[in-house]
Amino acid sequence: MSRDLSASVQSAIEATQVQPFLLFEGLFSSGYVRVWSGYGDLSWNGQIWTGVGSLGGVSAVQETAEVQANGISITLTGIPSEFISLALQESEQGKSGKIYLGFFDENGIIADPYLVFQGKLDIPAIQEDGETSILTITYESRLIDLQHPRETRLTNEEQQREYVGDLGCEFVPAMKEITLNWGRS
Repeated sequence: MSRDLSASVQSAIEATQVQPFLLFEGLFSSGYVRVWSGYGDLSWNGQIWTGVGSLGGVSAVQETAEVQANGISITLTGIPSEFISLALQESEQGKSGKIYLGFFDENGIIADPYLVFQGKLDIPAIQEDGETSILTITYESRLIDLQHPRETRLTNEEQQREYVGDLGCEFVPAMKEITLNWGRS
């Protein structure tokens, strides 16, 4: 499958020494959370990304030739148990999340990390052992919306809800009673 990778990302992938990293950006109730797979703070795209090192993980991003919604899981381990309720309060279903794949070279970050996945928050799961916890947040692909039925109808009432004052559907109810003759009589 072809990608729209920039020349700098392509050369980083083809280099003899590859230094990849992941960036995660998720929208939660109180705002964005931005973390990366290294240690310390990282500045990219005008934002500060907090390093989670070996405490964070991302499941494999799956792609298929078929049109289907594949999700991913973001995992954060070693969370003190007192912060679990905060994590659950902050998680709001349907909020956006993104995963970027970036590369370092000898000068720092290559300017354009590649967007690997974008989706919507589904559900958080928690595993506790008494002192620390493992938080796993699942994100679904935007294709998941194709599985939800649309509850709209071609009626004047629906048209007025969407476009107040539009008379395009004003005569739709009368159409079921009308007889139309096509062609010459």
